Amino acid sequence: MGKRTTRAVMIIALMILSVLPFLPGIDAPFFYDDFNTIVTNPAIRSPDLVSYFTHPETFAADRSRMFRPLTTASLALNYQWFGGRIQGWHLTNLFAHILCVAMVFLVVDSLLGSTFLAFLTALWFGIHPSRVVPVVYISARSEIFASFFYLLSFYLFLLMRRSAQKYAGILAGILSLACFWLGLTCKDIAITLPATLTLAVLVFQKPERKTLFWLALFWLSVPIYFLVRHRLNLYSFFPAARPRPVFENLLLQARVVVYYIRWLFFPMHPSVEAQFSPLSTSVAALCAILLAAVLAIGVFLVFKRRAAGFFICFFFIVLSPSSSLVPLVVEGSISRAYLAGLSCFVLFAWLLLQVDAQGRNRITAMILAAVISICLFVFSIDWAGDWKNPGRLWSRTVMVFPRHSPGHDNLGLWLERNGNFPQAEREYVLALISDPENATALDNYGRMLYRKDEFELAEQFFKKSLELKPWNCIARINYGQMLVSLGRVNEAREIVGAIDFCPGYEQEFEELKRRAGNSPTP
Repeated sequence: MGKRTTRAVMIIALMILSVLPFLPGIDAPFFYDDFNTIVTNPAIRSPDLVSYFTHPETFAADRSRMFRPLTTASLALNYQWFGGRIQGWHLTNLFAHILCVAMVFLVVDSLLGSTFLAFLTALWFGIHPSRVVPVVYISARSEIFASFFYLLSFYLFLLMRRSAQKYAGILAGILSLACFWLGLTCKDIAITLPATLTLAVLVFQKPERKTLFWLALFWLSVPIYFLVRHRLNLYSFFPAARPRPVFENLLLQARVVVYYIRWLFFPMHPSVEAQFSPLSTSVAALCAILLAAVLAIGVFLVFKRRAAGFFICFFFIVLSPSSSLVPLVVEGSISRAYLAGLSCFVLFAWLLLQVDAQGRNRITAMILAAVISICLFVFSIDWAGDWKNPGRLWSRTVMVFPRHSPGHDNLGLWLERNGNFPQAEREYVLALISDPENATALDNYGRMLYRKDEFELAEQFFKKSLELKPWNCIARINYGQMLVSLGRVNEAREIVGAIDFCPGYEQEFEELKRRAGNSPTP
């Protein structure tokens, strides 16, 4: 077989192998943020492509000013094509994932010139358990979409640099820049691409005039992107209401990044999200020192072993938007390491190939590669299957992170819906012990107390929930229903009158308005 045919066969094999571990999750129901981005999001039911780029509240029912228009458009198309057939939504994620796997192979092969190293890297990128969350969790597709355009832009940039034909090089450069902008409309991680391209140029080849020209266009795109976001009032990276101070977040993220590294090399104890706060200063400082040392080694290796140095620095560059200064509500999620994890897979594959550095231990290297791949395959299949049962997912999360308040709250909600009220109440209490200002947990616990006829205590929790989130329409519906049942109609009308609609709960909202309107005034 010729080299092109061999590459094509390898890519097809990689795409097939990268599908199989996630098939057990193909029937998994909507989960967690899916209810805000899909189930209760009116923007995807009445598609308007222009509004996705200009309106600050189209990505999710509760996530104003988050700029992900292309991701939102994909959700709207899925809604039109598949409706409630959940398999179609999952297949979209899976298809995007295998495209990413193909791009990983092409980029690594083009950069390093080793087809087998590229194959092994792409295989582990495709089947690693850290892929389960972005592939099976529908709302996390933004990570996959952004990564695909990131890698495609990177590959086209490499083609532009190596093109001997002027117009072919210009076309590759234009397409590379266009893919960069498409990535920006999927998720903010794409903003790091100019830094990655600059590092690649410095490490792997001396910069030429045409390369510097295209790099300048990439860097010029960054302030233009932020200017457009600012003019459209689409999400501030440092909002006034931050979940934690910037410096505290930097130290916390050092611990989160160490967790990502551990998970990428040793994928044990899966969790939907990570929760490390409150974090002791000594642990945070130790993690920060460790990461600084790893980064310093990466910078040093840039001059000694260029490929290793590049991919170590690449890991930190790609993670910087979500794991540095910008305080995000969710402290950590392994899905954020989707693209950054490429670095670990390249380095691990390179280390494995050193076993056969002299060409004498090829069988040993092949056996090790097969054993590692089988283990990753089995772990991914096991976790993908867990997504059919949200209760199991949240049970695993709170087992790994006992102070994860949303985990306890969501586990409680699942237990309540399945009739296990005593255990559900226990989880709501644990959620509020972990975070007394978890407005959703306050509302859920208040609703449970209302069902137990503990009206006075339930009212305290409803009021506290609405103090924290006055726009929480679900809490208003629950509180209003209790007030109507107690004959306090005027108060119920005041509570329900503060909102005009409740996405996803239209029937409950209209029923409450009817009951409050028809009930006699005391």
